Amino acid sequence: MKANHIIIVPETHWDREWYLPFQEYRAKLVLLMDKLLDILRRDPDYKNFTLDGQTIPLEDYLEVRPDREDEIKKYVKEKRLSIGPMYILPDEFLVSGESLIRNLLIGYQIARKFGRVMKAGYIPDPFGHIAQIPQILKGFEIPSVLFWRGFGNEFEAQNLNLEFLWNSPGNSSTILAIFLKLSYGSVADLNLKPKSGKFKSALHKIKRVITKLEEFTATPYVLLNSGSDHHEAKPEIPVIVKQWNDLYPDRVLEQNDFEYYVDKVLSYNPKLKSFQGELRGGKYAHLLSGVFSARMWIKQRNTAIEYLYEKYAEPISAITWALDKYKKFHYPKDYILTGLKWLIKNHPHDSICGCSIDQVHDEMETRFDWAEQIGHEVFKNTMIYLYDLISINDEDGKIPIIIFNPLPWKRKDIANFNVLSNIKKAGFKSPEDFKIIDSDDVNIPYQIVQSEEEPRYKVVNSISYYCSFLAEVPACGYKVYYIVPEEKPEELVLRENELKLKINSIENQFYLINVNLKGQINVFDKISGVSYENICFFEDVGDWGDEYDFSGPHENQTDLKFTSEDLNILEILPFIDGLTQKTLKIRANLNLPSSLSEDRYIRDEYLVSNLIDISITLYKDIKRIDFKIEIENASKDHRIRVLFPSKIKSSKVYSDGHFYVNPRNVELPEAEKWAQKPLPTNHQKDFVSVSGDSRTFSVLNKGLPEYEAVINDDGTISLAITLLRCIEWLSRHDFASRRNNAGPDLNTPKAQCIGKYTFELSLVIEDNKADWLASQTHIRGKEFNNPFYVIAPAIVRTSIRASNKIVLAPFGIISAFTATKRQQTRPYLPSELSFLDIDNKNIVLSALKKTEEGNGLILRFYNISPKTEETTIYLCNFLKIEQIEIVNLLEEEPKSEIKASLEFNSDCTFTLKMEPHVVVTVKVKTRLI
Repeated sequence: MKANHIIIVPETHWDREWYLPFQEYRAKLVLLMDKLLDILRRDPDYKNFTLDGQTIPLEDYLEVRPDREDEIKKYVKEKRLSIGPMYILPDEFLVSGESLIRNLLIGYQIARKFGRVMKAGYIPDPFGHIAQIPQILKGFEIPSVLFWRGFGNEFEAQNLNLEFLWNSPGNSSTILAIFLKLSYGSVADLNLKPKSGKFKSALHKIKRVITKLEEFTATPYVLLNSGSDHHEAKPEIPVIVKQWNDLYPDRVLEQNDFEYYVDKVLSYNPKLKSFQGELRGGKYAHLLSGVFSARMWIKQRNTAIEYLYEKYAEPISAITWALDKYKKFHYPKDYILTGLKWLIKNHPHDSICGCSIDQVHDEMETRFDWAEQIGHEVFKNTMIYLYDLISINDEDGKIPIIIFNPLPWKRKDIANFNVLSNIKKAGFKSPEDFKIIDSDDVNIPYQIVQSEEEPRYKVVNSISYYCSFLAEVPACGYKVYYIVPEEKPEELVLRENELKLKINSIENQFYLINVNLKGQINVFDKISGVSYENICFFEDVGDWGDEYDFSGPHENQTDLKFTSEDLNILEILPFIDGLTQKTLKIRANLNLPSSLSEDRYIRDEYLVSNLIDISITLYKDIKRIDFKIEIENASKDHRIRVLFPSKIKSSKVYSDGHFYVNPRNVELPEAEKWAQKPLPTNHQKDFVSVSGDSRTFSVLNKGLPEYEAVINDDGTISLAITLLRCIEWLSRHDFASRRNNAGPDLNTPKAQCIGKYTFELSLVIEDNKADWLASQTHIRGKEFNNPFYVIAPAIVRTSIRASNKIVLAPFGIISAFTATKRQQTRPYLPSELSFLDIDNKNIVLSALKKTEEGNGLILRFYNISPKTEETTIYLCNFLKIEQIEIVNLLEEEPKSEIKASLEFNSDCTFTLKMEPHVVVTVKVKTRLI
């Protein structure tokens, strides 16, 4: 449509760290902001500058220039400086849905303090967009999204305009989408050298860009982005605007921000076409999907710490606050916020994607450490307080251990805690001289295993063990068990085929696993009678790419491929032979090329040793096969992954995503005239699943976001999970999968990931289940990623026990703290408690926290099903609901429709009805009965 109103938005795209570290970019930011504030002060005609849709640049700047805060607030309130709505501009795929919400919530809070939030979803540069981004933005009362990357053939195939309606899955939310077809810098490079006082070249450029954009617009409004990566404000813009308007008075050019442009488009009330789904194509801009596997340790740590806050630190703090009748517990809101901000500072796309210089990612490690330490301290200190409220029977020397289940259903799973045993103590022979009982004195079988991991706190001359046992814990609650010292556990006789371990096989009631002398892992599903060969099959290929993209060789080059068939098996040995857990370990060596050749033409003929340990674990009564893979990587320029052949033919796989499970075609789309051809690898959160012939085959993971659905010669699907992708360049332009640079060609040797890495996966096979939903794969994924958390006294025969020390001991993490005497209050909570129970497992709990303002609880749920679902939510019967309502993601009264309804049932229960794929936030005010 012919444009008669053009909005030019002066802006910068601010990468906080990338090819320079944070402090060097901040020095540039200080110069940018100093110049901008001077322009705003000197020139009242400079109407607006937009700070890239985020607020963290203000925090970074004001740490250096605190004296300019009032000046900034003045310009924000005058709408001359537009900030927010986000805290940082994240990669949408590599962080959790809850992290995206918290990022927006923090951004909103900061922008409001400065006087105004720009209510436009400006997310220009992430490498694709998730299907639920419309619902997340709408939840913050943001009516729009403006983006560049992600379209494949959809734009032309559906004949969309630059303005279109983007529907979230299930049509739960709809927002206006603006496709920045000419990038987020469409007029960034204007010639600002006037001739005879006229900016003729700049005006010609603006006219050419408008002509290109008019071809695709559905309204008379055109948006021009005047800025790009780290660009400073251009003081010439007001003069250019005036000269344009003198030349073309019927085509007004106006300097303003993205919210203003969106409001103009919406006020025109155009009839727009609709789109639904994620954006994972590279027709108009590089998608750069190889970032899913660059520096995999970043993805693993991020996932673990996100779950630490979402499932442990926040919920236990909210539970303790709500159940504290003495009102002495201080909800650690600001401490949690501090930890979350350190975590979210690692979420910008150049950071979390692993596509920056080495120093950037070294500094990320410190932020991860701080976020993790704060999360553990919050959980630990809260549990100390909660412990004093629980009725504990510690008579006769019994030592209580408290197990926390973070998930909203009653659950039977393995509980692990560390045991420190002083081997020099006189008369000490084994750490197994105790028994475990529950509150009804029922004996609980367990096993003790010497830990291969170093605990955080280690006693001198001691050996670290871990104890594991099968526990059953109420929904989103806790249960007390007891260690009885100096008593041997009762003998337990396992039933036939219940749990067996032999020299090269393990078996439980669900699976029989055999490992042959070549290390081939074969699984027999005892329920369906189907055998699966070559499970967890290794594949290693050369990688000619960079941090942004994997690439195999050019057509005139050859690759050397290595697989499990090339493994040199060192030993196959029974590793854990317990009453509730059996583990078989394979120790092997895989000789791989040391790197690419010096001319990068082929893989080097010189082979180096890469040691690999594979632990395979089965449990009593748990239908899951766990794999723990440890790789000592000594090779460069390669990708190593494991494949799980499903014996299923299907045109689709289903990948866990953000408040939604994505159906994805196995076949790649046709890609004529794409900026970057599609690659077969894609994104997952907790799992990827394939179904067919009444079977569902799912691979779960912990922080391994890249998978590929590989079509085998017989047409069946193997699910390939990337473990490591090792490269040495931030960006290159000389490989097969991408034609141009995506950044500067800087050397990044630490991206080769030399060293020891650990990966965890799990296989679940279900018979007579149509798909992932019927198989409840999403439940298994949450259980795998969120184990029981155990609080246990240290079983130590040293001064630790004598000095009244207690050890917080989830498996793999030991954090010591001094136990104070129990408070001078009467414990009143039972030894077993469920705080929140959801009776429909298709309704998933996303958040349990205290409200940002006031004294209430926030419960966030989402319907993972494609059908309308109804559930009853049961709160702990110590609570009475006084007030309950559905709110938006700002925790305020919603201004737009949320497709869910709520009905109050009784003192502590309510019913929630949710349409497909809806995310709903419930605010509850309770009191103790």
